[in-house]
Amino acid sequence: MGIIAVIITFVCICVDNLVSANMSALKLTKENKSIFSVKIALFFTAANVILFTLGYLVSIFFFHNWVYFAHNWVAFAFFLLLGIKLMLESIEKSPSFGDADAGDLWKLIKVSTIIGLNGFLVGYALETVNRGFFPDVLFLLVITFVMTILGAHLGGSSAQEYRRLLSKRLELVAGIILIIMAIRFIII
Repeated sequence: MGIIAVIITFVCICVDNLVSANMSALKLTKENKSIFSVKIALFFTAANVILFTLGYLVSIFFFHNWVYFAHNWVAFAFFLLLGIKLMLESIEKSPSFGDADAGDLWKLIKVSTIIGLNGFLVGYALETVNRGFFPDVLFLLVITFVMTILGAHLGGSSAQEYRRLLSKRLELVAGIILIIMAIRFIII
């Protein structure tokens, strides 16, 4: 798995961050939006990086010797599950924050952790296909932060329904891309 495929994977899993930030920005006032966009980006980035690292370490310490003969199948299963999950999320409501939730630290931690679980599966899968840790985690850090900030600043009061539908379509496209990448693991 090359670096381009890793970057595409990270962009696909960070679409959840973009959508959640976008939906939150649609509900926030202008005063709360700029401060909360940085806060949500930092929390989402931390959760993605921590859970990616945890998935990578779990694979190294507990399962590396067991899946060496089927590493492509493990990566296939995880990418397929992530793709299906993103496709299903494109038809359901995404977690978001309003002005009342802007100070709710526990909700922010909970949503960040739930969205960051995608990073856990990708960390596990990338370790099984013998990807290096440090360049990948740095790419994940930058992509998560940028996509969350982008989602927060794209959300606004004008054309709310259009932006909501666009972000949901992005989740659908990201899910399809991850399924195609999953199939690539067993074909190649």
